[in-house]
Amino acid sequence: MPRRVLVVGLGTIARTHLEVLDTIEEVTVVGGVDPVVTGLPFPVHRTLAGALAAEREPDLVVVATPTETHTGLVREIVDGTDALVLSEKPLATSLADLGTLPENVRRVRVAHHFAFSPEVEWTLRHVRTSGWGRPTRVTSIFNDAYAGLDESRLASYVSSWVDSAPNQLSLLAPFVGPCQIASHSDERLRAVTVLDHEGGRTVLASNWLAGDSSKQTTLEYDDERLVRMDHTSMTVTVLEQGLITQHVGYTGVVGRKHAHYRGLYDVLLDDPDDERLGVPLARDIARLLEAAETAPSAATRWTS
Repeated sequence: MPRRVLVVGLGTIARTHLEVLDTIEEVTVVGGVDPVVTGLPFPVHRTLAGALAAEREPDLVVVATPTETHTGLVREIVDGTDALVLSEKPLATSLADLGTLPENVRRVRVAHHFAFSPEVEWTLRHVRTSGWGRPTRVTSIFNDAYAGLDESRLASYVSSWVDSAPNQLSLLAPFVGPCQIASHSDERLRAVTVLDHEGGRTVLASNWLAGDSSKQTTLEYDDERLVRMDHTSMTVTVLEQGLITQHVGYTGVVGRKHAHYRGLYDVLLDDPDDERLGVPLARDIARLLEAAETAPSAATRWTS
């Protein structure tokens, strides 16, 4: 079990990692890496090399830096330590970005945090125990009120597609299996993507032109069976032949991101070989992000 944790990058998402790690008695944050951040209750080093020189034996290194830096830092950490490495998603936005990073890197995991949200975990158990198989249609819509953020913050997210698609694709992977992009339209602040999967079709939409965060995914199955996950409230509604047969509430005391990351860390510490954390899933997401760049345009009408 990883006990000594080093966090690389101490910005917005790192704060969620740190807050969740602080609730896990078995782990201790022994240091951080950031060129400007100060005032934290552990040593903060300005460079990764300086941190590794000072803290030679971390058990886990968390990479919470901007997207374009992930693969380079992961390689440096794998080469310079024996630690388990947890990179923020996406690990890469194209197969070329992954470079020589092998698919079976034993010590690399990716923080596909949406896959560990309570409503997703419940739905996956329900679908598997009910034997429903693959959905015939999936619609996943992610809205975030990011359009008004300053350009440097937006640049760190890249685009609504690059920011939201890894979350959507990683949570859907256990339900739909491998996908191929049929069409894609992207104007940075919003995107619509159509994918084909075994037995059906998936539609992803992401949008930064929104008044608030709102995220839902609907899975439709044969025989008029439907599961609607509300990722904002972390609740689930199951309908069969038009009747609600399951109505699942969330009774937790923590917010959405904390619930995601606590679930992720619980699995990471208990079962680090869970495929939702693995490089193969990250590689498949990179393949789809890359394929979208040359896919035919989706039939989408943009309206403000």
